[in-house]
Amino acid sequence: MVADVNIRILLVEDDKTTQNALLLFLQKKGYIVDVADTLDAAIKKFNSQYSIVILDILLGKQKSFPLLKKIKEEAPNTHVIVITAYDDAENIEEAKRLKANAFITKPFLIENLDPILLKKIEEIKKKIS
Repeated sequence: MVADVNIRILLVEDDKTTQNALLLFLQKKGYIVDVADTLDAAIKKFNSQYSIVILDILLGKQKSFPLLKKIKEEAPNTHVIVITAYDDAENIEEAKRLKANAFITKPFLIENLDPILLKKIEEIKKKIS
């Protein structure tokens, strides 16, 4: 399946192995993907052109909640998929409070991201039409 050319994704992940695997998967699906591996880089790079942000909760020693808050304040229609190795209730509750749209806990099969992306893309298309 070739992705909708209007879908731009910002991938925010500091683990190079996970980042490269996700990037390759997303590019093979036809998505336009930009990458940031630090919180500061992601905050600078983010703008409303992204339909979806795939966001790791922990970037180095920093939590990515300031970016999630910025996304939802500046571009509330942007869908945020939170990925994390930390399946603790506190982080998940904070991400929910900040209106994250979906969650994936590491480790996960990259293929499991596909149905989540497709669902978010359908939601985006419904809002546009």
